[in-house]
Amino acid sequence: MWEASEVAGAYGFMEQGQGKLCLISEEIFKAFGRNALPGAAQVVGDCVSHSTKNSILGTLATAINHGLSGMPITVPDGIAQGVLSPEAIYANRGYSGDGWSCEEALEVAIGKIGAVSRRPYPEIGWDLTKYSKATAHRFGSNSPDAKTLEALGHHKVSTVTRCKSYEEVRDMIASGFALTSCGSEGFSSTRDAWGVSSRSGRWAHAMAYLGVDDRAETKSKYGCGLVLVMNSWGKSWISGNTAINGTQYHIPEGSFWARWTDLSSRFCSAVNTVQRWEPRKLPDLGLADLI
Repeated sequence: MWEASEVAGAYGFMEQGQGKLCLISEEIFKAFGRNALPGAAQVVGDCVSHSTKNSILGTLATAINHGLSGMPITVPDGIAQGVLSPEAIYANRGYSGDGWSCEEALEVAIGKIGAVSRRPYPEIGWDLTKYSKATAHRFGSNSPDAKTLEALGHHKVSTVTRCKSYEEVRDMIASGFALTSCGSEGFSSTRDAWGVSSRSGRWAHAMAYLGVDDRAETKSKYGCGLVLVMNSWGKSWISGNTAINGTQYHIPEGSFWARWTDLSSRFCSAVNTVQRWEPRKLPDLGLADLI
């Protein structure tokens, strides 16, 4: 696993996101349409695979939009269910119960199965178009056989990098790489007027990071930068404003902005779907001429 500081130095990521509003969610919408997020709502304890899937989706969409990756085969119902399948990743956890770790899921995404399009796979008798408890629990202690791995394992994650600071997270997102995260922090089910959800309770939960707001006015209001957190509970678990202050953009349904100070103790890693870490340089959507 790369360290983010090594990637930033080697590929020129440092300060890529400084002062900017950058949204990988918009890259997903551009590649797959507005109904690609939030995807199907989680129904079992497979949040880690949803977070891993959403981070892969974000990085893949950005690569597609920058000519670094081809478009996967998709079907309309599969796009509305989140484009990619978390079940294909979750199938490799190695036990029948629920729950997992981000680190282990990333090992699977690199070594076995990563980006799997939501569509039928008749050659293995598995229709992954729609998410359900049955599809999530098809495998467990009975790990996928070689034929299943062969059918689904063509688009593995190439590499990942651990991020430990806000600046590393900010600059990874601004360079087009989404992150998966694990931790125990819970958040309010109501967003404030700027779309921010405050810390509330404790969750053993994984969520993806799909945006960053490092604008001066945002940091002045909240005392730090904001990270766009994509949850896996569908649209209705949270309410409140989705409009991004000072812009025409909205965060996806089911997501929220979180203060970095509320996220700083979480494990998080950026995923890369191609071999090198070249920055894609997302546009600063906070600029007045883009509004």
